[in-house]
Amino acid sequence: MCTNRRIFEDSGRRNSAAQRLAVGVATALVTLALSQRIAFAQSILDFDEWMQKIDRKSQSVQRNLARKDATTAGADAMEIGELYGSMEAYFTRKGDSADAVKLSKEGRELATTVVRSVAGNDFAAATQAALGIARACRTCHHQYKPLD
Repeated sequence: MCTNRRIFEDSGRRNSAAQRLAVGVATALVTLALSQRIAFAQSILDFDEWMQKIDRKSQSVQRNLARKDATTAGADAMEIGELYGSMEAYFTRKGDSADAVKLSKEGRELATTVVRSVAGNDFAAATQAALGIARACRTCHHQYKPLD
């Protein structure tokens, strides 16, 4: 009887260990799924913030170009370029957004053009690139703007 009891207890421990492992794996999977949803939600909020910053900086670039303030216009354009780089990475991770990746890349290139143009005192080219940034925002908003 003692042997049977030990076999039964050993069997119970193995089942208990298997159950704990199964619960642990299930918990890990649920946690991973939730963290992915949270990370994606944070990305959407970040994306909305980036768009708002680009809008404000784009207006600032245009005002500073009109004043011929190359230093401030160039600094704002550099920040716009960085924000477009973040958006490009966001849309690349998101997938199924080839147009948005393309528009983000174009926006980054326009911001680089502003920086290069003001460095060479070519305010006309910088202004054209800055207007291109504003147009790119409107084009992208129709399809990808997440929050209204």
